[in-house]
Amino acid sequence: VSVEIPIDIQAALIPMPNDLKPLPVPQHQPSAHALDALAERLLKAKRPMLWLGGGARHASQQVKRLMDMGFGVVTSTQGRGIVPEDDPRSLGAYNLHKPVETFYQTCDAMLVVGSRLRGNETLKYELKLPRPLLRIDADPAAEGRCYQSDDFVSGDAALALDGLADRLQGRMQIDGNFAADLRRAHDAAVGALVDGLGPYSALVQALQQAVGRNFNWVRDVTVSNSTWGNRHLQLFDSRAGVHALGGGIGQGFQMGIGAAIAEQLRSDARPRKVLCLSGDGGLMVNVGELATAVQEQADLLIVLMNDRGYGVIRNIQDAQYGGRRVYADLHTPDFAQLAGALGLGYLRLDRIEDVGARLAEAAAQRG
Repeated sequence: VSVEIPIDIQAALIPMPNDLKPLPVPQHQPSAHALDALAERLLKAKRPMLWLGGGARHASQQVKRLMDMGFGVVTSTQGRGIVPEDDPRSLGAYNLHKPVETFYQTCDAMLVVGSRLRGNETLKYELKLPRPLLRIDADPAAEGRCYQSDDFVSGDAALALDGLADRLQGRMQIDGNFAADLRRAHDAAVGALVDGLGPYSALVQALQQAVGRNFNWVRDVTVSNSTWGNRHLQLFDSRAGVHALGGGIGQGFQMGIGAAIAEQLRSDARPRKVLCLSGDGGLMVNVGELATAVQEQADLLIVLMNDRGYGVIRNIQDAQYGGRRVYADLHTPDFAQLAGALGLGYLRLDRIEDVGARLAEAAAQRG
């Protein structure tokens, strides 16, 4: 039986809105009474730390006010760049390394701002954080989530930190050894990571030199990102880091294209180069998007780490299944031929000694 249903196409269309700008996000004003109480607790601290998450990305100036009073800083992956990561008062995103955890035990307060303290940022909630553990969050439901709070202020991060800084200005009594102890913990954590990276540390150094400070760092879920991409390549702006928040591979490359096209549309600043870190497995999930990048002339440098397989899955199967590997090794294309067929620039790095020259050459190319 065939049923014909006449439809008025014009009536079915959704009308075009007059204004396409994003809807304003309301700022949650913190309670003055709650800020008074939080300030009184922090006045007792001589070695206070700020833990910054993605909810504090817009609060760089307010964070700086507290740092100028003597607060130290550490960030989650989402909070990277709120403080430039070469600032000596910051631990960067080395938030769960052993020297840093040891340093936490010498601190006498930690204020967590706009962070969920996710399991992968806290050793599955086993990371020993300083007490009292104080929190500021726009979401009231964050109270006591993952870690029990000793005090909580519900409100926008920038408004709350500004109010807090007003109350603390000129009143903090900071331990004279605090800044030096923080720096030693940072350097020990970096040193341990670099030792573990071996020759790959030269790759990170060359990437930093090739792009300087003005770049976006987009990463897929890959072994390289987990080991060094999430913390060792320094970021200098709160919106320069883009990464896949979930555990699935194959998202990074499309996000890189999006970031590169967004940079082309910026009118307020010089466009940033976009670096995209991907593994061969992640790239192959959406390999057709290489054509999109070429077609849209996205100014994008893809750093492809090719171990011909799913490295994370290999590690899991080696650790938990006695090395019995199933669907972990991949047939991958000749990426030089693939790039040539698409009109995509391509350089191969065969020797770590050539990494600086190769990356400088690649970063200098547009598109």
